[in-house]
Amino acid sequence: MLVKNLLIVLLSIPFLAQGQSYTEKLQLYREAYRARLLTDKPPLKASDTQYLRFFKPDEDYCVKGTFEPINGARPFMMNTMHGGKPLSVREFGIARFNLKGAALSLVIYRVLATPDDDRTIKLLIPFNDLTNYHETFGGGRYLDVAITDIKGANIVLDFNKSYNPHTAYEKGYPYVIPPRVNTLKVEINAGEKIFGHKPGY
Repeated sequence: MLVKNLLIVLLSIPFLAQGQSYTEKLQLYREAYRARLLTDKPPLKASDTQYLRFFKPDEDYCVKGTFEPINGARPFMMNTMHGGKPLSVREFGIARFNLKGAALSLVIYRVLATPDDDRTIKLLIPFNDLTNYHETFGGGRYLDVAITDIKGANIVLDFNKSYNPHTAYEKGYPYVIPPRVNTLKVEINAGEKIFGHKPGY
């Protein structure tokens, strides 16, 4: 019943979010996130969603930057931990932005179903920052990028929507290791924190 109710919330997001504040929209997004965690081989039980923890919404971490496409990049296999199958990706572009007075950049990767897959566009930023092992999961976090977040040479990155790999909830789940190039030398005090019940590490 709980899973069913969460799925109803997930499907209702586009309608509920209209005319609401940023904080209210983010809360709806997080409810949808909880619902997704309970579908398709869930990493945690429905009763454990109460232990999901997040930083308070902070619009300063919803940043506008510039987007530089990477053309002609060759597919490669991104390493994983815990015996998972390496993830086939291709460098898609570089996001450059300023946050809390620091000039930063992150590489955006296009996730490929197969090395020659050009049909779907799923964009992912695996990253580390100075909150790892203290306030956030030690193995890093992820940020999804929608193609609509990129408009020409501009991009919007909302770190309030950054999230943990599944192994943060239960040890042993394979997860993608953020590449060294995506290590930020600042604290990203936004998005998901360490799981409040059974941290992965």
